[in-house]
Amino acid sequence: TQIVRKPHDDGNVADKSTQLATKAVASAQALISCFGSVGCLPQQKVSATAGVPLIGPIAGAAPLRGKAATTTYAVRASASSEVACLLNFASTTGLSNVSVLVQDDGFGKSYAAELDKAAANFPGLKITRSAFNPASPDYQKSMTELAAAQPTVLLLLANSAHSTQFLTTWKSKASPPFVLNLAGQANGQFASGMKGYDGAAAFATVTPSPWETKIDAQREYPRIAKSAGMAPSYLGFESYLNARALIEAVTQTKSPTKTELVRWLDNAPRLDLGGYSVGYGGDKLGSNFTDLALLRSDGTYRH
Repeated sequence: TQIVRKPHDDGNVADKSTQLATKAVASAQALISCFGSVGCLPQQKVSATAGVPLIGPIAGAAPLRGKAATTTYAVRASASSEVACLLNFASTTGLSNVSVLVQDDGFGKSYAAELDKAAANFPGLKITRSAFNPASPDYQKSMTELAAAQPTVLLLLANSAHSTQFLTTWKSKASPPFVLNLAGQANGQFASGMKGYDGAAAFATVTPSPWETKIDAQREYPRIAKSAGMAPSYLGFESYLNARALIEAVTQTKSPTKTELVRWLDNAPRLDLGGYSVGYGGDKLGSNFTDLALLRSDGTYRH
C-alpha cells in the first residue's frame, strides 16, 4: 500500500482549517499531524462527521482525547500531563512560589484550566498568575504583577514568541527566576531568542530526546531527518511518531479505508512506535509520556 501525503496550511485560522479539512476528507482516508488546538479542534469536528481518523494532533487540548473524541487518536501526552510534569518539578525541587503568565486566548486558557485542576495535587505550591492580551500585550504590566509575588519559579503558559518577548522585558529590569516552559516552546525560535540567557529554563517534552539513541525510534528518526535536509527537533520527532502510528494502522488493516482504519485503531493493542507506545482502548488518551529538558545558554537543549 502506498501512502500519499497532501499537506495543507491553515495559517492557524479556525475557519480556514474547517474549509481545508472539509475538502480533504472528500478523498482522504486519514488526517494527520494537525498543529495547535485552533486548527485541530475544527478538524476534529470535520473528521468525526466524515468518519475519517484524525491521527496525532499536535495539541494537548482535552477535547482531542477521551471517549467523546470518537475518531481522534492522539499520540502525544495531554496538556494536563504537561502541566502536572512541570508542577511536580517545582514541588520536588522546592520551588514553591510559582508565578504564572497566561496568554489570554484559547491556547493559554486551556492550559490555565489544566493548571487549576492539577494545583489541588500540589497544596504546597503558592500560585500567582497574570494574563495578557496577545493582540496587544503589556509585558511590563504582567511582569510587575508577577514580580511582586517574589516567585522562585516562573511558569509560562504562552507561545514561543510571547514567551521570548516577556522574558526579554523581565531581563531588562531584573534577573528572572527559574523558568518552566511548555513543550511547544522547545523549538528553534525560542532557543534562538534566548541565546545568552544566564538563568535556568526547563521544558516539558512530550517525546523522548531526538538526539539520544536508546530506542529504535531515536535511532531511525535522525537518519530520516538528515535525508530530508532537516536538523532533528522535538517537533520533527513528534511528527515522525505520528507518521509511524499511521503506517502501523495502514499496514495492519486488510483494506486501509477510513472505516477500517478507525475500526483497527479502536480495537488495536498498544502500538509500539519504536520503543514509544500508545494505545486507544478504554480512555483513548494515547500516551502519557512526559519528560524534562534544560535550555543551555548557547541555545541548545540538554535532555
